Amino acid sequence: MSPSKYLKLAQKILDVAMDLDLHQGDRLVEKTLADSCSVSRTPIRSALRLLEKEGMARKAAEGGFVLECEPEKGHSILNQHAVGAGVDLAGAILRDRGARRLDGAINVTDLIRRYSVSRSAAQRALEALLAQGVIQKAEGQSWVFTRMPGDRSGRIESYEFRLILEPQAILSDGFKLDTKRADLVRSQTEALLAQSENSFNSQDFQDADLAFHKLIARSSGNQYLASVLMAHHGLRHLPGGSFGMIDFRMRQALDEHLRILDFIEQDHFDLAADQMRLHLRLSMHQRPSVANRGAPALVQATRGSIR
Repeated sequence: MSPSKYLKLAQKILDVAMDLDLHQGDRLVEKTLADSCSVSRTPIRSALRLLEKEGMARKAAEGGFVLECEPEKGHSILNQHAVGAGVDLAGAILRDRGARRLDGAINVTDLIRRYSVSRSAAQRALEALLAQGVIQKAEGQSWVFTRMPGDRSGRIESYEFRLILEPQAILSDGFKLDTKRADLVRSQTEALLAQSENSFNSQDFQDADLAFHKLIARSSGNQYLASVLMAHHGLRHLPGGSFGMIDFRMRQALDEHLRILDFIEQDHFDLAADQMRLHLRLSMHQRPSVANRGAPALVQATRGSIR
């Protein structure tokens, strides 16, 4: 991982600490952190050493690390470091919004105070967020956040939106798979599935997931379906635009991507659309699917129940 990724992981560790209601002096358990952050223990140790260097954690006599500050305070300091190190301010704002450290409305003064940046930097960040469609102008000098696919309130709506459009994209007249992109997506997915459990990374999954779903959107024969889906996937790509998924479900979701590609390449578009519906419903409810890759009978049996 690059230094900026260790910084982001250190921020995520403090997020987990807040979720677990940990306080100064509490132990930071590597396995718990690795499971919560969907990474192996090796990058967790590097991020913990970064927290130690910043005075936010210390090594315990019996091994491991303990918190040396309240996680909320530590997170605020790391945010300032991130901006000072050149990490995108708009991205830092989105991460804080996704973790509910920012209210639904913000203004330039709030950003200057929170991130220790200039007025022009705060204004540029707001302009970038406006262009990305994640904030809207409100009364006075305020800006309000729109719902993001990674928000707790927006998560189900995002899946319901995609359940309507993504199967239809496959069934649209003129659907044509970009074979070069499809080969790249397949190779990326198979490489991830070949990794050991401890080396599986949630960011790698998110990249592969977006690559697959953007491939489906681009291949649609309906330009309006394609543009709307690509815009939505663009929001999912932003910091705070995605949500966590358990490791076992991530692996099965990737396997389902391959199954959908198999059906499309065999011109079984109805089966591919049905499998997409099943795939999205399982991910929406975080349910593992039956491991039966490439079996049309399974999809045929579930077609009536998933429509």
